[in-house]
Formats: sequence, structure tokens, C-alpha cells
Amino acid sequence: MKKIFALFVLAILALPAMSFAQATGTTTTEAAPLIGSDGLLVMGACIGAGLAIIGAGRGIGQIGGSAVEAIARQPEAGDRIFTTMIISAALIEGATLFALVICLIRAA
Repeated sequence: MKKIFALFVLAILALPAMSFAQATGTTTTEAAPLIGSDGLLVMGACIGAGLAIIGAGRGIGQIGGSAVEAIARQPEAGDRIFTTMIISAALIEGATLFALVICLIRAA
């Protein structure tokens, strides 16, 4: 897990260097960024959208796991637990959809 995190951090730190790298066959006076400001904006929006999806998936997974465990301990309270789980998952999905819309609007 630490290796994956280290590779992720390294990739994030290398993105600015790659975006301002010289194009092939140009001199230092003719150098232009390979990814313009619009490209970096879209890349940032995509990273933000991805993080929002990852957070929502983790949250809903944790809610589902906890609900199944709670229903296994108290089967008679299953209906109330299920209702609470669905409401919580819907709130997380709403916040995720809002984050995705904001990321996509920012990229447009």
C-alpha cells in the first residue's frame, strides 16, 4: 500500500514538469508548454472528479458493510437499519454528484 501511495505522489509531483516540457525539436527560445492552461485545468478537474468518486465509493462501501453487520447482530431491527442506510447512501451520492458537476463546470 505504501508503494502505491508513493507512486501516486510521485506521479502528481511529476505532472507540472511534464506539462511545461519542451516539444521535440524546439530550442529553448521556441519552447511552448505541451499542455496549455486549459489542459491543466481539465487535468485538475479530472483529478478532482476522480477523488470525489473514490471518496463516495469508500463511504458507501463502509455504510453497506456496517449495515450488514448491524443487521446480522439484530435481525429484528433490519428494516430501520436498511432505511437509514439508504438515506445515508443517497446523501453521499448527492454530495458526490454536486462535486462532479462543479469539477465539470470548472473544466468547461
